Amino acid sequence: MQIVGPETRRVPAAYQARITKKFGVNRFGEPNYKIVWNQSQFIRMGNVWRDSRGNEQAGYKDTYQGDGTACWMIMRWLPPEHYGSPNTFYRETYDGLSRKYFMGEYPWKGRYEILQALNCKDFIGGKLVVTHLPLCHYLIDMVIPMIVAWQALSIEEQRASRQLAEQEEAKAAHAENAERMMENMPTWIHPVSYSKQGCRTSILDQKMHQIQKAWDRLGRRGLKPIFQKGFAQGNAPRPVQYK
Repeated sequence: MQIVGPETRRVPAAYQARITKKFGVNRFGEPNYKIVWNQSQFIRMGNVWRDSRGNEQAGYKDTYQGDGTACWMIMRWLPPEHYGSPNTFYRETYDGLSRKYFMGEYPWKGRYEILQALNCKDFIGGKLVVTHLPLCHYLIDMVIPMIVAWQALSIEEQRASRQLAEQEEAKAAHAENAERMMENMPTWIHPVSYSKQGCRTSILDQKMHQIQKAWDRLGRRGLKPIFQKGFAQGNAPRPVQYK
């Protein structure tokens, strides 16, 4: 059955309550972090909108804050001062074409921004396959704290962490190529490895295992891991025209 329109979902109350308890609330009594369904999170933006008939009209409209992919998202609250003063905010977000403020009204009580979309994108058989990762308490116990710790690093520490991670990835790629060559050798030269025929874990388990390995490896060197594969910080929302 085809779903028409946004697939609205709500995170289980007990799950969000645990996040709120662990990471606290802001000065307005709202949680500092929350989990939302991508297709249930909207933001009011100003733009020139085009309807299905091709008619254009300037105005304000509630649009997806994310890209509309069917997946969960980790969102972080940012205080009003993060967006500067109201005068600066309105001056920098004014669109001369539509004569509207493309980021809507000034966030007087702050605003939730996308920290990470919980999905996995892979090319399988020449096609892009997007899989959303299910909710689990591992996100609360490990993933969110690691992201918070990464954001707390200075620019110099982040740069050093990236360089170290690139070196480790290069070594891992070299080892993988060497292993593949050994596996493809004739059986009368060297025993063949059948390690890749074992049980395959879920996508979430694979992603979490990668993060844990990076965390342990860099933690031994006094650094924190980066989240380039599967858990990179999302970009800020931008105006999008919907047909």
